[in-house]
This record gives sequence, structure tokens and C-alpha cells, in this order.
Amino acid sequence: MKNLLKIFCIAMVSFTFSANAQQTPETKIGFISDDLFIYFHAGPGTQYRILGSINAGEEVQVLSAVEDDYIQIQDAKNRKGWIDASYLSDKQGLRVVLAELNEELADKSKKISDLTNKLSDTSSELVSTKQQLNAVQKEKEQIADKFAEASSVLDEQDFEIKKTWFIYGASVLVIGLLLGLIMPKLIPKKSYSSSSWG
Repeated sequence: MKNLLKIFCIAMVSFTFSANAQQTPETKIGFISDDLFIYFHAGPGTQYRILGSINAGEEVQVLSAVEDDYIQIQDAKNRKGWIDASYLSDKQGLRVVLAELNEELADKSKKISDLTNKLSDTSSELVSTKQQLNAVQKEKEQIADKFAEASSVLDEQDFEIKKTWFIYGASVLVIGLLLGLIMPKLIPKKSYSSSSWG
């Protein structure tokens, strides 16, 4: 008897799971329209007692087809009830869409703010880099001026050295010429008589 009871319990659990599994794929998602809130009832009509209310834009699960203009739903709190089918939509309400757009706008605004801060930092770095570049350019120009000045001085010194060596060389040449012209006149010539040969 106990074994039969266990088998019966297992069979019931299996049936429950299989029934839930079959209902899950058929479950549809709907959204409450943009009215402030609506009541949902214990059955398909206003003659059934009110179980509570559902806020506009709330996501619900559709559990049945339309019956007497009412449809059975299950809300986020797992409450089951019937609502007027005209208040159910397959699209999100404007309030939900507006809230999502508002969140997206806030996110985009934050990203823009972050990018603006990065741009400001980059601009500051760019200004600093330009200042450094200008300073290096000025130093380069100063070095170029000093190099030109040093080259000019070196050219002048080279010219002076060449001029000095030219003067020395010319002086030696003149002295050599003078000595070549004067020395023969200063040295007396020996006279040779004819008698000396005899």
C-alpha cells in the first residue's frame, strides 16, 4: 500500500512538472496600457471580486485567451487574475519607454561628460606640448645663431692666419731676392792676369 502511495505521489509530481513545462512555451508576455492603474478580478468580468490593482506599464504573463472581453494574466507578484483585454498590449507603455529613454539619456550624458573631461585634459596636454615645442624651437634658433656667429669668427680667424702666412712667405721671398741681388755686389771678384798662365 505504501509503495502504491509513493508511486502515485511520484506520478503526480511528474505530471505537475510536465504540465508546467507545457504551459511555459505557450506563455505570452504583455504590458498594461498607460492608464494609471487597473483592477484585476477573480474571474472574467466586473461581477467577480477585485483581487488588487496593477500599475501602468507593468509586465505581465498572459495565461488565457480573451473571454467576455477579459483575459487572465499573472503579474510580477505571481498574482493571477482577469483584466479588461483592452488594457493589455504587446508593446511596452510610453511610461516604461520614457523611463528607459531617460536612463539611456542619463548614461549618454555621463559618457559625454567623461569625454568632455578627457578632451579638456587632452587640450591641456596639447597646450603644454605646444609650449614645450615653442621653447625647443627658440633654443634651436639660439643655437643656430650661435653656430653662425662661431662660423663667422672661425672664418675670420682662418683668413687672418692665411694672411699672416702670406705676409711671411712674401717677406721671405723679398728678402731672398734682395740677398740674391745685393750679395754678388758685396763680394769682390778675383782678377786673373794673363801672366799667371805662363
